[in-house]
Amino acid sequence: MAHVKSRFSGLRYAGQAKGDKRAYHVFESADSLLVVSAGRSQHSYNANAVDRRGLDLVGRKFKGRKVTSAHVFKKAGRRDLFPGRFDALNVLYAMVATGRALKLKQRDGRSILFKIK
Repeated sequence: MAHVKSRFSGLRYAGQAKGDKRAYHVFESADSLLVVSAGRSQHSYNANAVDRRGLDLVGRKFKGRKVTSAHVFKKAGRRDLFPGRFDALNVLYAMVATGRALKLKQRDGRSILFKIK
């Protein structure tokens, strides 16, 4: 538990990204971000940790491009940072909240498109 305590001590609010069904609030610490959304029941929340290195990698590798979470998951090449497709989606929402990406209204099939700045 010491890892959790040090990873999230001193969190500060970084911003918000609006999803299709809910808002994602992002908090940041020195090396991590926490993506938080309201749960299905009153007073419950979903929280997902995101490694800051994931944002940096996506920013470098996909700069200026339109991507989906599936594309980032497949092409990023870092299973330690993106173990699953939803991890990539959380990184993209964190990038929107911190001003490093835009969530587009345009879709790629059913997938949400993001534009990396």
